[in-house]
Amino acid sequence: MEIKPEEKIEIQLWDWLINKGDHVDSVFFNRKNKINAKIFHTKGINKKPDMIIKFNRGFGNKYAVIEVKNNKKSKNVLDSGKILDVYYKNYVEGKTKYLDDEYHPIKIDHFVVASQSSPKGYIFDDEKFKYAKDNKNKSKRDVAKMKMIPKKEGEQSHQFIRDLMARQGRMNLDKKKPSIGLLISNEGIPSLFLKTYVTWLNKKNGWSQRWWTI
Repeated sequence: MEIKPEEKIEIQLWDWLINKGDHVDSVFFNRKNKINAKIFHTKGINKKPDMIIKFNRGFGNKYAVIEVKNNKKSKNVLDSGKILDVYYKNYVEGKTKYLDDEYHPIKIDHFVVASQSSPKGYIFDDEKFKYAKDNKNKSKRDVAKMKMIPKKEGEQSHQFIRDLMARQGRMNLDKKKPSIGLLISNEGIPSLFLKTYVTWLNKKNGWSQRWWTI
């Protein structure tokens, strides 16, 4: 039986994450699959994203929900905004709970969008890069050096994720909630570009951008 384009992309991402991810433990699919990868489950409102990554960067196990899109049509990627409107919203409101392959409850830390171009460093098809070092704003160049944002971003991806981050901000979350972001490459290594809630020892806690390899 011929494999569907979306399923092919999921398998490509699984292979990239498992073989190139320095901190990736497992990748779960939302259904039975041709490679017999692990399957996650949900309770409550049963609207499932495509995949979940389990990884550990030295601070305990973390879980990232992935909404996978076929970017041959830009509209497909733009429609992935439902990761915020549906999956994110249902999770933070307690309407959907996630479980691993053995039906153990898991806490979702991040919600991210990906496509077949994620290993190239962007999520739309055939994007041109813009480089932080060329930004006229010194603060933008500085935060890239501090690895808070990518040193290079696809032009369309740059606009898409900042729009998504702004929409998440308008949800007026009054306490720590999961991050929102993209799964893209950092020199070939799977990485998350996130708007995440940061807890400081001696500063006011709040939302900030972060750029992490996984």
